Amino acid sequence: MKEIIISKFCGFCSGVKRCISSVEEELKSKKEVYSIGEIIHNPYEIKRLEDMGMKVISDVKELGEINKKITLVIRTHGIEKQLYENLKNNSNIEILDGTCPMVKRTQQVVGDYSKKGFNVVIYGDKQHPEIKALVSYISDGVRYIVINSKEEIKEITFDENMILVAQTTKPQKEYLEIINILKSKYKKIKIFDTICKETVLREKDIEKIAKKVDVVLVIGGKNSANTNKLVYTARLYNNNVFLIENENDLLKINLSFNKVGVISGSSTPMWLVEKIVNHINA
Repeated sequence: MKEIIISKFCGFCSGVKRCISSVEEELKSKKEVYSIGEIIHNPYEIKRLEDMGMKVISDVKELGEINKKITLVIRTHGIEKQLYENLKNNSNIEILDGTCPMVKRTQQVVGDYSKKGFNVVIYGDKQHPEIKALVSYISDGVRYIVINSKEEIKEITFDENMILVAQTTKPQKEYLEIINILKSKYKKIKIFDTICKETVLREKDIEKIAKKVDVVLVIGGKNSANTNKLVYTARLYNNNVFLIENENDLLKINLSFNKVGVISGSSTPMWLVEKIVNHINA
């Protein structure tokens, strides 16, 4: 019989749980609910909310002229500052702000310090929605750069008047390496720890699990940054690591192992984790 070790950090993180709960309450009250883009990076949870009545749009232009009251959900990654302000000024739109508190904090730091003239270095993926929103909080005239690895540090061309922040879902180990390099190069740089503590706990837990199992299953959306980070971390300690989006993905891999480790990304619902674990047991 297989031994399945399930991480205690499976399911939603607190920020995602807060957002999903708020959306469910709006839908249960029969309000007309829209979201700008996917509020989290998990297609199956998005489908569940759509089945409840939520409508996902890629651009507010899709709403056309709004002549009725609607609820508009701001995704957990946040949206651009000017767009947010424009939406707040529309009397027919009730904003349900699902932005993760950690993301909000990073936006605040970037906004406050760029107003004081500090240049900004961001460790993150420039194509990720969180980073696209974050750079919009940087004051005009302030220089900034988004780097995705320590190798890209050489592309920084500002002086020491700078701050360093990170995308909330980036690997902590790599961020610490970037911090050490920049601190040795720029003595007056201001460093902010903006990586989500809950994702760090998942990283540490999957490291322990990966060392003592035959195969690791990371459950989450393929476009989820924190899920892919867990895959990256697990592969440092185990050669058999698979990203699983749903139970059908289990058919593509060899599960004839005695010990199976399971963890999920922070945007993966617990009902999906349980469904996949039940298929493994079966």
